[in-house]
Amino acid sequence: MERIILDVDSAGDDILAILFSAGCADTKLEGVTTVAGAAGGIEQVTNVVLNTLTLAGRNDIPVAAGAYRPIVGNAKADMEAPVHFEKQLQARFGDRLQGFNPPAPEPACKAMGKHAIDFIVDTVRANPGEVSIVATGPQTNVALALQMAPDIARLVKQIVVLGGCFQTPGNMTPVSEYNIWADPEAARVVLRSGAPVILVPLDVCEDNRVAASMLTRDDLNDLASLYPASKAVSYVCETFPIYIDIWREFFELVGFPLDDAIAVVAVLHPEFFEMTEPLFVDVALSERLVRGQTVAFQGRQILPFSGPKTTRVCRNLDGRKFLSLFKNSIGSLS
Repeated sequence: MERIILDVDSAGDDILAILFSAGCADTKLEGVTTVAGAAGGIEQVTNVVLNTLTLAGRNDIPVAAGAYRPIVGNAKADMEAPVHFEKQLQARFGDRLQGFNPPAPEPACKAMGKHAIDFIVDTVRANPGEVSIVATGPQTNVALALQMAPDIARLVKQIVVLGGCFQTPGNMTPVSEYNIWADPEAARVVLRSGAPVILVPLDVCEDNRVAASMLTRDDLNDLASLYPASKAVSYVCETFPIYIDIWREFFELVGFPLDDAIAVVAVLHPEFFEMTEPLFVDVALSERLVRGQTVAFQGRQILPFSGPKTTRVCRNLDGRKFLSLFKNSIGSLS
């Protein structure tokens, strides 16, 4: 049984990761913490999490709201880029886009009074060597927890960071992926903390080389036919066709990439992946084009860069095994 804190920014794949974690028999979800990111402000993000846990029948799982902004932030013009992207989507998909990241209704349950950073620190300290943190949005909460309590770097079992890219082009700049780009200062803190890290980059999520791991309309049909009475499955089948269409048209992928659930699987089934040996991985902080770029130190270089060799980078994924586990776990919520 793997004990996990899931730190999310509540975009579409975060919702699926929460449902997956809640339904997976090999997982004890200690709590879900929230950070502002791809899905909007911290209130929207937190409400999405609370509603998703209600859908899964798991209101027993604590939720703690966290950072409402990055440590430093990007230029205003760059932060407006996603708004222009949504305008392109609106022009292409029209009314169908209403099901894409809609405003969350008022949840039936409330988040706990404790801040996400305190929840992370207290949970890791109370369970040394037992709790993994899976951070699927910007790394702000995790970085601030490590800065506030540096001892948790040796107490946490591992930190899974969803972010970065190496062979696969970035989705913000050619070399930068959104989660790292959104708060590169925080990502650098996490990767330099000395904690054991698994880095799950776009290479094993948003690349057609791992097409077997992506959600397609065929998978939705399979879920609907196998679990017709499941509220969670009905929600997924009604909500995610538009996500599949967007990622096929704009990102030229065969389906909707399940990045955040893949990050959870890195804890549950590391054998599904091909990973590097532990490396030093750093993050570029300046210059607009490369801000947020992840750099893995391999080979031999003349300039004297140094840092902890504590990050294993995922390079390949057995997508079929992952997707089978994902669908079975979602279906178990029935």
